[in-house]
Order: sequence, then C-alpha cells, then structure tokens
Amino acid sequence: MLWALVPLKQLTRSKQRLGPVLAPEERKGLVLAMTRDVLTVVRQHAAVDGVLLVSRAAEARQLAKECAVELFAESAGATLSQALTEASQYVVRHRGASTTLVIPGDVPLIRDDDIAALLEQHDQVTLVPDNSGEGTNALMLSPPDIIGYAFGARSFRHHIESSSTAGVSALVLRNTHLERDIDVPDDLVQLVGDLPPSATRDFLRRSGLA
Repeated sequence: MLWALVPLKQLTRSKQRLGPVLAPEERKGLVLAMTRDVLTVVRQHAAVDGVLLVSRAAEARQLAKECAVELFAESAGATLSQALTEASQYVVRHRGASTTLVIPGDVPLIRDDDIAALLEQHDQVTLVPDNSGEGTNALMLSPPDIIGYAFGARSFRHHIESSSTAGVSALVLRNTHLERDIDVPDDLVQLVGDLPPSATRDFLRRSGLA
C-alpha cells in the first residue's frame, strides 16, 4: 500500500529567498497554491492509496479538506526529517502503508506521468535530486523505514550514503518536472512560462507575475 507524504512548513517562514520579488503574503499564497497543485496530482494518481499533508500550519486543515487528503500534525519543534519520520510511522501503523513517497509542496510542474515513472522502476529506495543535485525532491521507500530521512543541506548525498550503509542500492532518477522546485527569484521566472492550468498559474496571474 502506497502513501504519499507532502510536507508543508509554517508559512510565515516559507520561501524567504523570494523576498526580493514577493511580499510575505504573496509568498504565503504561492506556497499554498503550489502545495494544492501537488496534492491534487498525487491524490488523483491511481496507484496512490492515500495522501498525508504533514503540517502544523494554521492553513493546513482547510487545505487538506479542500484537497480531500488526510492531515497529520507533527510534534511541535520537529525538524522536517523528524516530521516525516513521525508521519511515516503513522501511516505504517494506522493505514497499513508498505511504501511511502515523499513529495515536497514546491514542485508545481508535477504530472501524473512523473509518479508513474517513479513507480515503474522502484524497488526499495528511489530518489529524484533537485536541479542542483544537492537536494532531494522525491524519495520513495519500501519498506518505509528502510533508511532514515535526512532532509536539509545536501540531503541527496545523505540519502545515498544511508542507502549504502543499509546495504541497499538506491535508484536515482532524473525528472525535469520534479527537479524544479521554487526557492529563488530565477526559479520563479523560469516557472511562469511552463505552467499548465493550475492553482499556481492562477495565483501568479492574479499577482501580476504571469
């Protein structure tokens, strides 16, 4: 049984590097729009049995309700890796998950085919790096505790090393949609022309950015 975990940070601290082009409320709106698009695509994929929005953000409950996904609030003060560990343990114990797929909320170019491509080749550990090759923009694990989460600086390398330590050969996939997260103004500029009809594109048009 496959469960997807989509983390959402506290919105007051999200995407601060976009500050030169977006005001705080605009950054908040962008993050919610991108996360909505990710949740929608993941929830609709036929092979995904359930989706967990992992967040303590005040806006998370309404977003989860509107996207018809389950909400999981991690422990106060938990890091991203700790929050995902708690969420993973929850879906294993209470939802029977045998595989987890972590997808960040800031990859609004995600398509149904991208998830299919991950599933087609997945065995035990499958990773998609970000554009820089340092971050991890998708991580699929079977079983969910086969390695620990190591999100943060250079997470891609840490996940590869954890797999090696566990005696597992990690599969690395490049994916042009999943690689493109939105962190700095240049990312946003490049995103505008590539977006299909989506909540993110609607938000950028309302904001005068697209």
